[in-house]
Amino acid sequence: MFSQSLTAQLARWLLLLGVTLFVVHHCEPLQQALSKHAVDGGCHQQNADHSMHGH
Repeated sequence: MFSQSLTAQLARWLLLLGVTLFVVHHCEPLQQALSKHAVDGGCHQQNADHSMHGH
């Protein structure tokens, strides 16, 4: 593997994070798909029982 400085690695990861956040923020179909996946997965269930069982 290439020998790289920690600063260069962190800069690349921060750039990748920034680009990812920008794309997710500005891509409406992707936002809808992610929110639907979260609801289907049970992360954001909308029911009358707001108790925190299991958390």
